[in-house]
Amino acid sequence: MDFGEMLGDAFTYTKEGVLGNMNRWLKLILAIICLGLPFNGYIMRVYRGATPAPEADQWGTLFVDGLKLLVVGIVYAIPLLILWMLIYGTLFLGIISGSSDKNALGSFAPNLLLMLLFYIVEIAFAVIIPVAYIRFARTGTFAEAFNFSAIFETIGKIGWLNYIVALVLVSLVVGIPVFILIFGFILVAGATDLLLKAGFAGLLFFIGLGILLLLILSPLFGVFQARYMSRVYDNAGPAAP
Repeated sequence: MDFGEMLGDAFTYTKEGVLGNMNRWLKLILAIICLGLPFNGYIMRVYRGATPAPEADQWGTLFVDGLKLLVVGIVYAIPLLILWMLIYGTLFLGIISGSSDKNALGSFAPNLLLMLLFYIVEIAFAVIIPVAYIRFARTGTFAEAFNFSAIFETIGKIGWLNYIVALVLVSLVVGIPVFILIFGFILVAGATDLLLKAGFAGLLFFIGLGILLLLILSPLFGVFQARYMSRVYDNAGPAAP
């Protein structure tokens, strides 16, 4: 598997399809502002292998496809939510009920086995969800997003080691710029004492500026990641749906 070629392809795809097309870029920013549903629908088009980058049009279809993808994500999140409630439910209920038993709240200790299970399930879902999303996008069938035997078979054809390396690479390529952006904001604020001088209003401005910048860059990150994972998926061979 040529990781460099796939990364280069995803970069070119994003550069020509979004960065080099201001009208489409603005539409995708608007799609994210609209609760992210149209943007999810656009990502579905990328998952289906559209080349070059598709137009951000037919917004009704984008909304519907985005909602479907959101439903798949919610279903995958349910086991994690249940485990989270089993671990932290009593603490959370005590906080929102204004419990006066501070000693009980202070002595709360989560179940370590449940916490371990939570992280195992979280990691497992992080591994299989990209393939689940692409299978769903290409088949249009909800059942295929949860066809675990087919998902594992697809990953097996790609190669488990290759697939894990591919996930780590895209996480680094996308995550490092985000980390630098956030760290840069914190560093600038600390170096110039901006927050101390501007007070609460300055803090709000600082946070808002950071959110705006992330909003502007999100279409680039999202399309890049979707294209890259689609190329990784295609390594399973022509038989993959």
